[in-house]
Amino acid sequence: MTQREPGVRMDSSVVDQHRLRDRLLTHLEVGRPDLVFYSGLVGVAGAVLASGTWSGWQLLGAWAAPTFGWFAAMYGGDYFDRELDKVTKAQRPIPSGRMSAGTARNGMVVWALLGMVIAVALNPVNLALVALAWSFGLAYSKFLKTRGVWGNLSRGAITMCAFGVGAFATTDSPSWVLLPVALVFGLHDAASNVVGAICDADGDREGGYRTFPVRHGEKASLWLMSALHLAWMALAIGHPAALLPGFATGAYAPLLTIAIGMALFSAAMLLRASRPIARIPALKSHEVLVIERLVLGCAVVAGAAGFWWGVGLLVPFVVATIASSLLLMRGSYEPSRRWRARSAA
Repeated sequence: MTQREPGVRMDSSVVDQHRLRDRLLTHLEVGRPDLVFYSGLVGVAGAVLASGTWSGWQLLGAWAAPTFGWFAAMYGGDYFDRELDKVTKAQRPIPSGRMSAGTARNGMVVWALLGMVIAVALNPVNLALVALAWSFGLAYSKFLKTRGVWGNLSRGAITMCAFGVGAFATTDSPSWVLLPVALVFGLHDAASNVVGAICDADGDREGGYRTFPVRHGEKASLWLMSALHLAWMALAIGHPAALLPGFATGAYAPLLTIAIGMALFSAAMLLRASRPIARIPALKSHEVLVIERLVLGCAVVAGAAGFWWGVGLLVPFVVATIASSLLLMRGSYEPSRRWRARSAA
């Protein structure tokens, strides 16, 4: 017996290591690493636009506060949507049994509090913006998601709050001319959310969620998506160069052009898709937007802080987004996004 004990202990250690790894991967999956970089980037854009003088710690905080808020929203989304996910996405952490509902709820609270602490440490005024973002986030999860266009707009409002937190990180009195830039990000996020709702329309309909595509159909949803895209593009083209002093249009324009081109390509994928729009083509369109919005955020950073600042943030964020999507999310959280699943479809 004594000779077997080392082997038994080693086997138990290996099992514990596998369990710990699986738990960590599950928490990582819930945080959506393929989508997480955008919210913090919006905060950084607000910070560098609001003031010409900033420190690395301020930029780090402007990135971390919205990012932690994003983690809270993702845990909250899995918690509040757990009954719907049982019907339509049984592979996700809660319905699959890999995470309890209580753990998801606690994760939401912990990440939200961490984000709030950082935001308030940057500027006490941010407490109001954090409270506003929480209000929009909880309202979206609890009832606005089922109220058509109000759900899409509420998601955009949360992104505007992230921009505001970044702006107040570097100055006590951001200029009101920054508000249309915040609106660019808000309208863009609302348009992206419409595309996401088109992706999930079948499951939402089955689960009784009256999102905009479920309520009004694909044609109206495509019109709404197009209107939101055109609105943010018009603001992004006309506002910064005209009203923001010291804004480097030459550094901003190339990245903005790429972002607009990618957004138009994403929209064309849906407009040209067969009807009814299947989930896989809709997911492909949304994947383009996931990368495109990083380009948009970095375009604003480039205009405010310099071209190489924008590119320096863009490259690692895009690489990390693509890698996490391919290596983690397509194998568990969204298996329908795997290349083999697409080919089979």
